[in-house]
Amino acid sequence: MQDLFTPVSLIRKRLPGRFIKLIVLLFCAGGARAQSAADTLHIKQAGIYSINQHLYYYKNPNKIAIKEIAKLTHTKSFEKLYPANAINAGITDNYYWLLFTLKNEKATDGVFYFQLHQPWLKIAQLYCRTDTGYKLMAQSGMTLKFGERPYKYYDIVFPISLRNQSAGTFLVLVDNKGSNLNILPTLVDDDSFRVVEKKEYLFFGLLSGIMVFSIIINIFLYLSLKEKIHLIYTLYVLAMLYWMYCSLSLDFQYLYPNHPFLTTMSISISTSFSFIMMTKLITSFLNITGQNSRFKKSIDWLTYLFYILPIACFSTHYWYEGHTDLHEIYVYVFIGATICLATLYYLAIIEKLMQKVKEAWFFLVGEGFIALGILKYCFHMLGGGLNSSVQSMPNDIQIGLTVEAIIIFMGIIYRYNLYKNEKQKLQQSLLQQQLLSMREVVAAQEGERKRIAQDIHDDVGSTLGTLLLHISNVPENQEIKTRESQLHYEKSIDISRKAINDLRNISHNILPQDFTEMGIFRILENRVDELNMIGDIHFTLITEGNEKEIENLFSITIYRIINEMINNTLKHSQASMATIQLLMTSTEIIVMMEDNGIGGSTTSGTKGIGMKNIYSRTEFLNGKITIDDSPAGTSIIIEIPKENKLKNIPNEY
Repeated sequence: MQDLFTPVSLIRKRLPGRFIKLIVLLFCAGGARAQSAADTLHIKQAGIYSINQHLYYYKNPNKIAIKEIAKLTHTKSFEKLYPANAINAGITDNYYWLLFTLKNEKATDGVFYFQLHQPWLKIAQLYCRTDTGYKLMAQSGMTLKFGERPYKYYDIVFPISLRNQSAGTFLVLVDNKGSNLNILPTLVDDDSFRVVEKKEYLFFGLLSGIMVFSIIINIFLYLSLKEKIHLIYTLYVLAMLYWMYCSLSLDFQYLYPNHPFLTTMSISISTSFSFIMMTKLITSFLNITGQNSRFKKSIDWLTYLFYILPIACFSTHYWYEGHTDLHEIYVYVFIGATICLATLYYLAIIEKLMQKVKEAWFFLVGEGFIALGILKYCFHMLGGGLNSSVQSMPNDIQIGLTVEAIIIFMGIIYRYNLYKNEKQKLQQSLLQQQLLSMREVVAAQEGERKRIAQDIHDDVGSTLGTLLLHISNVPENQEIKTRESQLHYEKSIDISRKAINDLRNISHNILPQDFTEMGIFRILENRVDELNMIGDIHFTLITEGNEKEIENLFSITIYRIINEMINNTLKHSQASMATIQLLMTSTEIIVMMEDNGIGGSTTSGTKGIGMKNIYSRTEFLNGKITIDDSPAGTSIIIEIPKENKLKNIPNEY
């Protein structure tokens, strides 16, 4: 009987060594054996075979011994799967037995892969008919360690080896009682299976790479920009990547192959985590709050449910493993919550579109791709007969997830640019407001200076003038009898005149007389003339341009800057000559001050009030200062943009 099969030594020559341990060599009866109730699938060439046309199934709520099942294979208890191609039982209370017969009519020996396309089955067992009855050849499923599988693959796969012109009859027990059962039995030859396997893992690798790249980019953006949305999106993509691993049981293959119980929990945990992060992403991205959305509270309550569902999943699998009713209730609650929350997402997105939130379009389009896959998945879980599109890679969810991740990331970039522009406008508006406030403060200060100058000039000056008149007008009948009295009298007059002159200078420094009527050029000319009459430094003034193009407060501020520069020169420069230039071009105002002193007029006064006033007033006018201070003299250049228009400021100072 064994000569009907290919020896192990020959198989090793044809298959890569790393797959030898994965193949189950099934020694079954030859073609002369009597046929079972199932008709035979004749394998004549390589490819994918229509196993559904030759496969029969039997279901029973009780787990029947293999000997009893063997007796039923010759009866009408087994139903033919064709014309269907899948068994879509939904939440099932039955055990399923699959029966099929294969005959290898190819010219060579071959290995064929029987695949169920449902990775999360509790257990599947392959039996082969022998002379003494059906014998267990291999088993796989989520209740066994991953290393115990006959073929190390994310799905339930049984390799079957047949020599040419040999046949075999097989029974497969499928146990997923109390959970979803939707299997798509397929049979392919070795070469075709390897091609599909490589494509699937390549696709999954590319998809994982795209999502990991997106995660890295958003982590970098979060660290650079400190925008919370990038961190939320990173966690969301991470959650969806984990869910994708779990939905295909790849988490079992790569993360915890020796802990099957974790796999029973992982799909619930990953889905819950995904919905929690999706809620945070949508509400943050679209700024959904209780004040601007009628769906916010409902979304929050359903999201809270996904915090509880993993705990319920643990309870039903750990303490109530045999209670299929509880498992069924849990699955229906889980699916119902998924559909309701996804619906609320769409309603909230549409609501935002009606509120003219442009970013909502990205979510509407992005979620549209994955929503179709999720709905198919839910119907598939309920027995909707969508195995081929749901359980093959790439399926609608995986494609939708990739497209959604890209579109939402584009939406985040768009949102960031939009917010950046709005932030810039807000900052400009704030700066304008601050500038206006500063100008109002300066205007108030100048107004107060004007009032003080007028009070000094009118009140104190008038009083001093009266005092001088009183001292100088001694009655004619009174004589200054002594020389000391005469000197005292003359000294009093001199002091009074000096006090009046000092008071006039102070008053003019606070606010030059007739500033509005005379203009800054004439005021500076008068100031330079006074300095040249009484000082040791000869000042030269050069003016150019139209002084009437700038507002009064603007002119006063420039005058105060020049006056502070003059005072610094007088105090610190030890110069004999100094030049003041005030040039008004079409775009800017240039103030220049040069002297031939010993330098230090700026550094000596850097910490003093004078230089601080120069810097603060220049900053107020958005100007730029350039200083060249050396032993050969000091040069100060101030450039002020002429577009500084002082608005809403009184003009009378």
